[in-house]
Amino acid sequence: MCKATITLFSSDSQTSIANPDDDTPKASSPTATTVPIKNLEWVMDPNYATEANTFYLHTADGAMVLVQIAYSTMSWSPSVQVSAAYHGADGSKKRHTASLSGSSFKPSNDLLSVKCENMSVTYNPEKSSYKVVLQAAPAFVADFELTALDGFHQIDGGKVPFRKEDVSVGYVAASFIPKGSVTGTVITDGKLHDVAGSGLFVKAIQSKPQCVGRWSFIDFQTEKDALLMYQYEMPDGYDYDFAKRSEGYIVLDNKTIAVTLDNSTRLLKASVDSFSGYEVASETEYTWSGLTKDGKPLLIEMKVPLTHLLDKIDLLGELPYLVRKFIQTCITAPFVYQWFEDATANVTIGDEKFTLNGKVFHENAFLAAIPNH
Repeated sequence: MCKATITLFSSDSQTSIANPDDDTPKASSPTATTVPIKNLEWVMDPNYATEANTFYLHTADGAMVLVQIAYSTMSWSPSVQVSAAYHGADGSKKRHTASLSGSSFKPSNDLLSVKCENMSVTYNPEKSSYKVVLQAAPAFVADFELTALDGFHQIDGGKVPFRKEDVSVGYVAASFIPKGSVTGTVITDGKLHDVAGSGLFVKAIQSKPQCVGRWSFIDFQTEKDALLMYQYEMPDGYDYDFAKRSEGYIVLDNKTIAVTLDNSTRLLKASVDSFSGYEVASETEYTWSGLTKDGKPLLIEMKVPLTHLLDKIDLLGELPYLVRKFIQTCITAPFVYQWFEDATANVTIGDEKFTLNGKVFHENAFLAAIPNH
């Protein structure tokens, strides 16, 4: 059975960069452990959950590609959502979505791979890779492989309950390939695109996802480096154990040198967008703070104007009818905003300072109004 190394780090000696009133949970001590490949299996939680495999590709020619397969039990019967998007460096764009019945979802016997009508995701344990094939010709065809360069990673076992004493309230479980190599192609409307480059893989389960108020997701890539931040904020008034959870993963020269919990995404210069009714930022400021694997203090700062909007999506319009009706009873209206920007990260590790120049994919998902700090 393959195993992936996961390194856990403490924030005990770190200086917090978040809001002083922030009660984001922090790791307790720096320890290393291994996690069985079982953590990558499809769980198919029957209790109002959404589970997804998502692939984010930064191509060598400057395009951004997203492909996702999601299994949901957010209604009376399970459903499947297949989503894909190609955003060319020249401004071209193509999106594909398909809503399918849960009966079309066919996991492999080991639960590590899945087939679903015109899509397959196949895990190769020998290569620590995923082969993804999507056949929605002529509009959208994808055929690529993402191979982990430094294994899979997660923090604190990967599962975070909203209330430790009652997991049924909801939880988030997530594992990542923060840095992968990608080979393959995407065809949009008959045009062939080479998608060779770098990639990120996310395996996530969100139980009671309607409990989260806002998500901020950051995927920064250079040829050999990567910065990932996976942040979610909880609305007030529900007695959750924390107001915000922010996981960070830092890859330098194709090696994951740190994972962090003392991070922040600040949404700046926000104004109300009439499309969604939410306050949407026009600039963001990211900070990762923690310790490297060898115990050196680490601080990374990055400020990015949000000028290149890839998409803004009314999720209710994308979801199957029964899921849509369920969500409408729980939250007002979920919207997703996605940007893809040039970015420079200022990195300090111990006494060493340097910069990383790359591209950052920034996504905000709004499910409830959360104040910007």
